[in-house]
Amino acid sequence: MKFLKKIRNSIWVIPVLYCSMAVALALIVVYVDMKVLPRLNFELAFFLATKVDLAKEILGSISGALLTMTTITFSTIMVVLTTYSSQFSPRVLTNFVNDRRTMRVLGVFMGGFLYSILSLAFMQQATFEGEVISAIVAVMLAVLCLFFFAYFIHFVASSIQVSNLINSLVEDVKDEIDREEKRLSQDHVAVSSLEPEMVAEYDAVTSLKSESFGFIQFMNHDRLFEWADENGAVVHINQLIGEFVTTSTILLTIHHDDGVEVPDSLVGNIELGRERIVYQDVDYGLQKIVDVAIRALSPGINDPNTAVQCIHYLSEALIKNFKYTGTHVIYNDEMHIGRLVAKRSSVEDKLYKVLSQISFYGRQDVTILKTLIESLENIAVNSTDDVKREIDAFSRYVYDGFDENVLHGIDYKYINERQVRLSEALNKVQ
Repeated sequence: MKFLKKIRNSIWVIPVLYCSMAVALALIVVYVDMKVLPRLNFELAFFLATKVDLAKEILGSISGALLTMTTITFSTIMVVLTTYSSQFSPRVLTNFVNDRRTMRVLGVFMGGFLYSILSLAFMQQATFEGEVISAIVAVMLAVLCLFFFAYFIHFVASSIQVSNLINSLVEDVKDEIDREEKRLSQDHVAVSSLEPEMVAEYDAVTSLKSESFGFIQFMNHDRLFEWADENGAVVHINQLIGEFVTTSTILLTIHHDDGVEVPDSLVGNIELGRERIVYQDVDYGLQKIVDVAIRALSPGINDPNTAVQCIHYLSEALIKNFKYTGTHVIYNDEMHIGRLVAKRSSVEDKLYKVLSQISFYGRQDVTILKTLIESLENIAVNSTDDVKREIDAFSRYVYDGFDENVLHGIDYKYINERQVRLSEALNKVQ
C-alpha cells in the first residue's frame, strides 16, 4: 500500500509512461517503413509519405521545437510552484505538481521529442527502400503537442487563481470525508464519544512502539481488526492519523491472553512518512485551506477577502465532517465486542485547529469576525446539539479574542446582528 501511494504521488510516473509509449510508437513506425510500405501494391497519398531526406529535415525541426516547448513548460511549472509557495502556502505545492493534467502535458512533450529524435536516429538512407511515414506521424504529434500547450496555458492561468485553488483543496477534503464516512457507516463500525469498557479480563498487555519517526500517513484498520478478531484480543491505536511520532512513541496497545503471541510486524500496519498527506487525514486537508487564509491575512499580502472565502469553504467542509462526532472509532466482532479502537478528533479540537489561527491573525479585521460568526451559525444550523454546545463555547472564544478597540458603532450593529442569529441557531431544537 505504501509503495502504491508513493507511485501515485510521484511526478515521474506519467511522463515515463508517455515516453515508453513514444518509444514503442517509434519502433512500430520504423518497422512499418522498413517492412510494410515496400510490400504495398498501391501508393500512399502524397501527404502521408515523404522521401527520407525530407523526413530527416522534418524530424530534426520537430525534435528541436518540441524540446523548446518542453523547456518552456518546465519553466512555467517552476514559476507556478514559486507563486504557490510565496502567495498561498508551501503545503499546497503537491496539489499542482501531482495534478495529472500537469504531468500529462509534460509527458506528451517529452514523448513527442523522444519519438522524433529516435525516428531521426533510425532514419538511414540505405535502410529504407522508398518513402516513409515517420515524418507525417511526427507532424501529427507536433500538432497534438500544440493543442496540449494551449490547454496547459489555460490550465496554468486557472490554477493560480486563488478561488480555483481553494475549491480544489475543498474538493480533496470532501472526497476524503466521503471515504471516511463510507468506512464509518459499515455495520461493524461504531463511533462513540466514550472509550469502550473492557468486556473481558485479559492476562497480558503488550505495547508496540514505532520503529522509526515521522508523520502517520496510513492506518490499515481492516488488517488490525482481522488480527484482533482472530486472536480474541483488543487493539488500541494510541495516536491520531497525521501525528508526528518518534521511536519512543507507543503506537499500539494490545490486550490479550497469555497464549497469544503479538508479532512486532503488527505495528507495520501504521505507515509513517516525512510529511502529512490528505489521504485518511481530513484535518490536514482543512489545515491547507487554513494556511491559505493565514497567508492572505499577513501584512505582506493583506487580502482579507481571500480569507473570508476560505472561512466559508471551511464551514461547508466542517458541516459535512461533523456528521460523526465521536472521539473513538470502534470495530466490533460478531459478538459486538470492540476488537479495534482508534482515536478520532473531537468537535472542539477540529474547531480550534481550523478556526483559532484565523481568529487570531484576523483579530483586528471586522469582516473576519463577522464571517467567523456567520460560519459558526451555518455549522450550528446543520449540526446536532452536541456540536452546538461546542460551537457556543468556541464563539465566545472568538469574540473575546477580538480587539474591540477597532470596533465602531456601525461595526457593533453588524456584529450584534450576527450574534443574535447565531444564538437563535444554537437554541433551535434539532
